[in-house]
Amino acid sequence: MAGKHDAGWGPAAGVESVKRYLEAQSFAVLCVGMDLGQGTEPVLIVKSSRDLLDSLRAAGAQPEVAWMVHRTDLGPVVCLVVRTQAEGVGSLAGETYFDPAGEGDRELIGSMTSRTRLRVVFLDEDMELEWVAEIPWDEVRRLETEQVIDRAEELMESAKSYDFSKAKENFQDSVPLDQLLARAFPQ
Repeated sequence: MAGKHDAGWGPAAGVESVKRYLEAQSFAVLCVGMDLGQGTEPVLIVKSSRDLLDSLRAAGAQPEVAWMVHRTDLGPVVCLVVRTQAEGVGSLAGETYFDPAGEGDRELIGSMTSRTRLRVVFLDEDMELEWVAEIPWDEVRRLETEQVIDRAEELMESAKSYDFSKAKENFQDSVPLDQLLARAFPQ
C-alpha cells in the first residue's frame, strides 16, 4: 500500500499544525523533530489503517529506510523512503521530503548525522499509537546522511533556479512509487 507523497516537517513545525495535517490525511509519512526526553530528535511518523498496521506488527515487520537525492531542472529533491512489509500481509511504503534550502529541514537532516537510531511511530486512522520501532542509525547511516547533505548542496549550487514545491511535483510526476521503491531498495 502506498499513499500520496507527503512533505517533511522540520523542528520548527508546531505540534498542533502537524497534528491537524495528520488528522486530515488517511495516509501520511512525515519526519519531524520531537523532544522525547533526550532533546530534539528526528522521528518518522507513518499514518495508515489500523488493520494494516496491526497485521504488519503481528507479523514482526520491521521498517526500513533509504535516502534518495534526485536532480531536477528546478533543483534537488531529497527524500527519505520508508517501507514496512511482511510475507502474507503486504507492504506499507511512502516517503517524506526535505527542502535542502529550508533551515528547519537542513537542521533535521543534519541532526541525523549524530544519532544512533531513528524512531518510527505508526499511527492509525484515529491518530492512536499502534507501535514504535527503532531503526539502528550506525556509522554507515550517519556517513550516508552526510553524503546526502553534500550532494543536495552540490545540486543546489548548480541549479539555475530553485523551487522546492515544483521540483518535488516534477519528481513525483516522473518517478512513480514503484520505481522509487526499486531505486531505494534494489534487490
